[in-house]
Amino acid sequence: MANVAPKGRKYLSADALFRLVHAGFDHIPDHRPAQADIALTDALMSAFAMFSLKSPSLLAFDKERVEGNLATLYGIARVPCDTHMRAILDPIAPEALRPIFKSVLSQLQRGHALAPMRFLDDSYLLALDGTGYFSSQAIHCASCLHQVHRNGTITYAHQMFGAALIHPDVRAVIPLMPEPIVQQDGTQKNDCERNAAKRLVAKVRHDYPHLKFIVTEDSLSSNAPHIETLHDHQMSYILGVKEGDHAWLFKHGAAADQ
Repeated sequence: MANVAPKGRKYLSADALFRLVHAGFDHIPDHRPAQADIALTDALMSAFAMFSLKSPSLLAFDKERVEGNLATLYGIARVPCDTHMRAILDPIAPEALRPIFKSVLSQLQRGHALAPMRFLDDSYLLALDGTGYFSSQAIHCASCLHQVHRNGTITYAHQMFGAALIHPDVRAVIPLMPEPIVQQDGTQKNDCERNAAKRLVAKVRHDYPHLKFIVTEDSLSSNAPHIETLHDHQMSYILGVKEGDHAWLFKHGAAADQ
């Protein structure tokens, strides 16, 4: 993303979008006592900067935080160290970030930046997929998924179901608010990708009621309950299938060919 936008689209420059994210973080309630040493907005912007700058880890970002450009680019007054950043951000509910995703997309819509993303019949390709981003046999929390192995050891993990607007002719992608796959409150059973997909589709339709979507997913999503969910929320779809997973479908396809 360039720091200089085309004439007349200054609000789509990196600086303008970073300010929009900064303003959104200002509205997230701080769970800590008053007079905290580092502002919650600074901690949130630091985490955003870490991903924006593609730092390979929190530790690597921590080593670069003294360079001073974070204040200029991201408006950060004080950058927390890696352990302090975790302590500040871990208690924040992911759902608190949803308004920021919506405000950024609204800004892109207003600036007609979504026009190149239209794919078919004024619809947008919405890629959905699950991914893991944390796994450990030692560190865990109440929200961790857990897998008990035959030898009695337990692997703890965090996963999410991601969503992004894509187009085959456009290199950029536009991420929407992902759905965490975490241990749900009051349950003993692990959350799963299918349940997260159901929640995400409902929230995307609620957040963007007037956009037309064509959902693209891999073969794990080619099942009747998920397709019914897409129908219920007026979403078209392009779903992959595999012969090993969809023997009945391939059998009837072969019969039709004959």
